[in-house]
Amino acid sequence: MRRINNLESRDGAAVSLATRDRRSIRVRHIRSEDANLLVAMFWQLSSESRWRRFFVPLDNIEADHVEHEAQRLAAIDPDREVALIVLADENNKESAIAVARYARFQTDADYAEASIVVRDDYQGAGLGQQLFDLLIQTALAQGITHMILLTHADNYGMIGLIHRLGMPYTSKITSGLCEIDLCLIDATPPVFPSTEPASSQASAR
Repeated sequence: MRRINNLESRDGAAVSLATRDRRSIRVRHIRSEDANLLVAMFWQLSSESRWRRFFVPLDNIEADHVEHEAQRLAAIDPDREVALIVLADENNKESAIAVARYARFQTDADYAEASIVVRDDYQGAGLGQQLFDLLIQTALAQGITHMILLTHADNYGMIGLIHRLGMPYTSKITSGLCEIDLCLIDATPPVFPSTEPASSQASAR
């Protein structure tokens, strides 16, 4: 797994990244006030992207329900959950273009269920790989050793993303859905360049 700048804390600091086509983006921990950004992002997702992420058709969903779910998803339980939101400046305002999150299992704190969604106009630009790298590094720092992901068996983009991470995983397909168990155990501790002294960063590299 490639090491990139991490988000060690939830203090609002953002990590700057770029897509393959050189669009500037930034990543930070989600905040409760980001609910409106999530609503706007949802309405910009295609029908297929909504289906891939939420596993049900959502073309006819009511706006009130979208707003309620956005508020729920933006309200993180810091003891169990992490959600990273990707932001870009569009038309002189901040827009959400992707979200990756995990939640620990209540029955096993070493395991977490993870998901990612990327807005259609940013898919295929290398954003998903970078964002998932950040999510994994955050999970490693929190002592999580396995991530469980559920996706459609024909979601080759998501399955390919997991494969390119270069980390061991197992998978099983049931009723058209693929459950992936990604092993995060890594001999190298996660690195947080934004917070470590310069000498420590040099030795880590």
